[in-house]
Amino acid sequence: VAGLLIFYVCNSFLVGPSASIKEFNVLSGDGFYEISNKLALEDIIRSEIVFEIYALATNSASQFKPGRYFLASHVSIPRLVGILKSGPPEIAVVIVPGMTTKEIDDKLSSLGIINSGELINFDITTLEEKYQWSGGFLEGFLLPDTYNFFSGSDINLIVKKFLDNFKSKALTFFGDYNSLLKTVNLASILEKEVPGYDDRRLVAGILIKRLSVGMPLQVDASLIYFKCSAKFINCPGLGQGDYKIDSPYNTYLHGGLPKTAISNPSSEAIKAALSPKKSDYWYYL
Repeated sequence: VAGLLIFYVCNSFLVGPSASIKEFNVLSGDGFYEISNKLALEDIIRSEIVFEIYALATNSASQFKPGRYFLASHVSIPRLVGILKSGPPEIAVVIVPGMTTKEIDDKLSSLGIINSGELINFDITTLEEKYQWSGGFLEGFLLPDTYNFFSGSDINLIVKKFLDNFKSKALTFFGDYNSLLKTVNLASILEKEVPGYDDRRLVAGILIKRLSVGMPLQVDASLIYFKCSAKFINCPGLGQGDYKIDSPYNTYLHGGLPKTAISNPSSEAIKAALSPKKSDYWYYL
């Protein structure tokens, strides 16, 4: 009987000429029998019982990984179980220096990695104990880099991956964390205002000098960040009326740094903010 069952399972439900490709989502927390039922409802398997017997007999039932799959209808059960155990293929995502958290949210959601709004609405206080140095902010700490994510990933895992990368590659620049938030804030401005490491060091010196005497920073980038709701992509240029906007991001009207970082700066921009270059200058182009 066992031999006949194995023969039946391994040779049934192969992809035929009429097989179609279907999107199938395994959510974090989905149980084995729930997944089996969903597979049957989506007409990916014809028999829940056969699928369940095979998965249990091969000790695979507890190894299915959440994510977004594209499966052929009536794929062989051994092949299907193998796919669900391996998990969906990873997606390489390049986070460009200077992208904002909203822009990253848009990119990740467009690739099916998260749902739209999950990143910008993430409650970082749930991770506060481990990442206290972030000050409760994501903006500024999603270090630009190439990341590998799974489609339909848990947002907690996404955020942890970003923050762990910042901790590994940027947090080591700081002897202590007392100036961390201010430095990242300044670096986020340098990232959007000035290209080139040496020029960034020079402008960092100018901006720090302005802060030291209470002079407004007069940074366009922070005002653009506010005007276009934390996005720079496709944001129109500033008009004369924009400089009168009353906002903590309007560094023409209000002294000090903007309320938060205005982008996610590169390691290079952070290094420039940490090593400002002294000069006689008060302004830059």
